[in-house]
Amino acid sequence: MSTELTTWTKIAQPHADIADGSFDEGLFAADLGSVARGRGPADYVNPVQFCEKTYLTASLTDVLTRLSRRLSGDESAPSVHRLQTDFGGGKTHTLLAAYHLFRQPDEVAGTALAKGLSEQLGGQAIPKATVAVLDGSDLPATPEQVDNDHRLHTLVGHLAWRLGGPAAYDRIAESDRARAGASTHELAELLSAYAPCLVLLDEMLVYLNNALSIETHEGSLAGTTLTVIKNLTQAAAQVPGVAVLATLTSSRMEDYADVSGTEMYERLSRVVGRSENIVTPVEGDDIFPILQRRLFATTGSDEHRRAVADAYGDHYDSLGDVLPSTFRERHYRDRIARAYPFHPELVDLCTHRWGSLSGFQRTRGALRILAHTVKALSRADHDAPLIHLGDLPLYDDAVRGEVLKFAGESYKSALNADIIRPDSKAPQEDKRRGGQAGQMHLATALATTAFANSFSADRVVGASAAQMMIGVTRPGVSRGVLDDVRDALEGALWYMRLEGGRYRFTTEPNLNKVIVEREAAVHGYDVDQRINDAIRKASPSGHGFRVIHNVAEPSALPDDGRLTLGILDPELRLGGDTDSEALDTASQILKTKGAGWRANLNAVVLVAADAHLMSAARSTARTLVAMQDLLEDRHRLGRFNAEQKERLRKRASDSEERLPQQIVMAYRHLLALRDANGEGVKVDRSDLGPARMGSTITERVAAHLKDADRLITDQLAPAALLSQRFAVLPTEQDAVELDRLLSYFSQYPRLPKLASEKVLSRALAAGAESGQFALSSGTSWDADDALIRFREAVASDEIVFQPGTWLVRASAAQALLAGRQPESGRDDETRSEPSGAPGPVVRGGSTPPPYARPTGSGGRTDDGSGRDRDRSDHVRAVTVSVRGVPGESMREVVKSAVLPLVSAAEVSVDLHITAAGGPQGIPRQTLDLVVKEALRQLGLTDFHIDEQDA
Repeated sequence: MSTELTTWTKIAQPHADIADGSFDEGLFAADLGSVARGRGPADYVNPVQFCEKTYLTASLTDVLTRLSRRLSGDESAPSVHRLQTDFGGGKTHTLLAAYHLFRQPDEVAGTALAKGLSEQLGGQAIPKATVAVLDGSDLPATPEQVDNDHRLHTLVGHLAWRLGGPAAYDRIAESDRARAGASTHELAELLSAYAPCLVLLDEMLVYLNNALSIETHEGSLAGTTLTVIKNLTQAAAQVPGVAVLATLTSSRMEDYADVSGTEMYERLSRVVGRSENIVTPVEGDDIFPILQRRLFATTGSDEHRRAVADAYGDHYDSLGDVLPSTFRERHYRDRIARAYPFHPELVDLCTHRWGSLSGFQRTRGALRILAHTVKALSRADHDAPLIHLGDLPLYDDAVRGEVLKFAGESYKSALNADIIRPDSKAPQEDKRRGGQAGQMHLATALATTAFANSFSADRVVGASAAQMMIGVTRPGVSRGVLDDVRDALEGALWYMRLEGGRYRFTTEPNLNKVIVEREAAVHGYDVDQRINDAIRKASPSGHGFRVIHNVAEPSALPDDGRLTLGILDPELRLGGDTDSEALDTASQILKTKGAGWRANLNAVVLVAADAHLMSAARSTARTLVAMQDLLEDRHRLGRFNAEQKERLRKRASDSEERLPQQIVMAYRHLLALRDANGEGVKVDRSDLGPARMGSTITERVAAHLKDADRLITDQLAPAALLSQRFAVLPTEQDAVELDRLLSYFSQYPRLPKLASEKVLSRALAAGAESGQFALSSGTSWDADDALIRFREAVASDEIVFQPGTWLVRASAAQALLAGRQPESGRDDETRSEPSGAPGPVVRGGSTPPPYARPTGSGGRTDDGSGRDRDRSDHVRAVTVSVRGVPGESMREVVKSAVLPLVSAAEVSVDLHITAAGGPQGIPRQTLDLVVKEALRQLGLTDFHIDEQDA
């Protein structure tokens, strides 16, 4: 940078709230109706603050002067003024200026705005008037109760109430209640009673649109309201000291783009147009002092601003015909001085090129974007004499958010790839070059200039070579350096293209047109295949999970107790229109298996794709298929040059590598069952968050569950098995079978999931060795010949989970061992293999005790051959009644008598359980936390328990 020019950050001083970013966004979105009710930022509600920060432009001076004359009784002054502006063109600010100045002229008399207007009036005082605000966005079309005795039904009622309260309303009460409107004569009498008065009309299209659905004797309230507005403008012309200031263009015109909205606007224009005087509040370069007043406490001296303007003018002269003559004229130097510290091109972009876009509010939008620009550049200690178009800080969230409102969210990828990130292409080019280009970030500034010029209502968009230069260059910058950097960007940026001599950004890379043509011919099946391939690659089994893909129904997931991760079908997405369907399906899968309830509720989890991210992944898959199709199309490929071929191959390779990672990012919604505080289970939905590069879905799910203490992959503390939190061994119970213990972790969502049974094996071995509990094997844990392992080393691979092996409380094990002492004489060898006992806790298991062979019903008996002598090979139905089954044998009865029938028929079982707890009774904790909870989690709600207190 030229050492002769001081950076703007050392000259211009932003308002404190602008510099630190603490300003209220509402400062740039004034609302007349809210201010009239005393709501909104103090800069708008407080008359003095408002008038101090409002710049008296020539157009604003003109309209306020005419209103002053009219309110002072000058009948030659126009009575009706219509503000004609683009969206955000200063209309609301003009209405607010009239509201504060004429409503409380004495209070604001000392402000710069009031003094300036008084000077225009030849030193006369600003007239005081009754001000009635009718803001259509703030007025309900339905009746509004304003006090205990009054309801306002129409615009006439609201007008009267705001002019004089109850007394004024009583004049037109009958017409208001009948929704009959008011004649010109009636309105003239009303206005005359409260003259001088000023009526401010804003957002009438909103009110009329709402009034369309309300019927009156004339048709609709909207028709009646149009007649009232017409009569109001005519009445104002008849009464001295009465003025109407109206704006017709809605701040939300896009809401009225249909036929009825357009027709209503035209009808309103014709009604007001009969007696209007059109005023444009902000014209030409009026925006410069407005920006300076609203954003800066000071912008330095006239001499400094002129010196900067002359330095830029001389620089532009030195570039000769590279720049159009407009930039080399004396007039442009004046514009630079007036716009300081902004370059005029940046302001013109915001107010003209972007201002012509639908939905962009010209003055408000420019104020918001430039306020955030000043904030961001002040924080960065921006080193330049002016704020150029190329300095627009698109890296700032607020600036980028404002731009993307009209550009579209689809441009985020272009910004990320080319401009706003440290690893984006343009910043990388700056870093690669270093020197002056790197210090001034010329590559980033040129890319920003091209991006900013890519949006306009004009048919031709993009930045010419001259516009690229004017958006960046400054005194001391070589033209050759700029040209060299710009040429390098043509080959480096992914989303900028040169067409018709103009640089512009699109949402797709340079080869997009050819690829999109081929994408249209890609069959959905091919896309699905790519997505499914990527899903399988992105979600391998591991981290304790068996992974099952494309899960769409309950039968897809086994119910065998093994820890299973189900990848929901990519069509069942969350975050879009399919939320309800996806959640309902997920709930069914997690809770049921086939026609019955799922037993192992804690063994399955699901992960669902995010709708938006899956759409992006499908787009990548479609593009990948199209690119690979192009690479195989020798005829079409022959039309590309070598650089295009290489770029196509690289993009195809990048997409193939990127797609699985997009799938990982898309599958971010984890669905699992969680205990509902004793009221069954509910589906718990968690967001896995952003994905780390190179991670898999399985890895992310496991890490998330582990961080939430819902998955144990390595060490389970032995003490946890005895804890009240786990509640797997109630305090009144001395032992639990190991296979049942293991099944608890698969069945009950209140427990953490185990990555493998080895986690429990290690905990059991450690607990037995440390003496926290004992391990027992036998027909029962306390059988005379049961093998007790207590305070001795047990290898975890010795432990098997099957009937006849138990975890026993340490106190109970000690008591049992103590009781055996008188019969001691067994040596260690005898203890390890007791006579008649089933195998110890080592592999091999126990042998269930023999039971008498039962007789069947109907008098037929089993001859021991496996079938009755007089029966056929198949029976139509069977009812098995078994009585007196010991509770400890129930598992074997189910295995041998129920499960074989389930595989061949539809089976239902009615259970009648009788349990006697002896003198001490059955622990209520066992009944409530184990029995009842298990029945609920199995979905068995049709049960009844009779209890007898101990």
